[in-house]
Amino acid sequence: MGLKTIPSILIILCILTTGCTHSPRPFSDQELSARIRTILELPTVEYRYKDILYVGESRSFFFITTSHKEVLFSVDIRVRAGIDLQESLIVYRKKGDPYRIYVGLPPPKILLIDADESTIHQYFVLETGDRFRRLEYSKELEAAKPRILKDAQERGILAQAEQNAHLLVQGLMELLGFQEVEFLPSPRSGQGVKG
Repeated sequence: MGLKTIPSILIILCILTTGCTHSPRPFSDQELSARIRTILELPTVEYRYKDILYVGESRSFFFITTSHKEVLFSVDIRVRAGIDLQESLIVYRKKGDPYRIYVGLPPPKILLIDADESTIHQYFVLETGDRFRRLEYSKELEAAKPRILKDAQERGILAQAEQNAHLLVQGLMELLGFQEVEFLPSPRSGQGVKG
């Protein structure tokens, strides 16, 4: 999910707000905060990786090979980042300035890292004496996730998620009639995976 889906999300957010006007609606700060929280999680960017994995195993009994198996396969792995709006969301206005709103979003975090097993493509399989089980694939997929997560973070997935979240929330606030949306700095504690 990237910048291409922002317009469709804005339309959904407009529907959630039950009316789009050009002047600020008479919502309290708590009502505005509650309306933003209805989204719960705001996934704002997704990276897709195609990873190639190799699994090989041999067993022997008294120096005689009883089973030998190897497989080379590829799989798509998705890393999704965004904002968890159940955490420390701040929304307030200053008296005398009805067209400006201040928003403090929680820090961006990794919301999902998932291997799409339906995309597994085997390049070769060699099975002698025993067959591969799904659990053996799963172990390799789980072992690949930390490496892919690290790469996504190094490529700036969290910064991009925060930038996209600001665009989405700003669009929502403009639909509610606010002319200026000012974002408060967010703490940088969202480096891990949501768990």
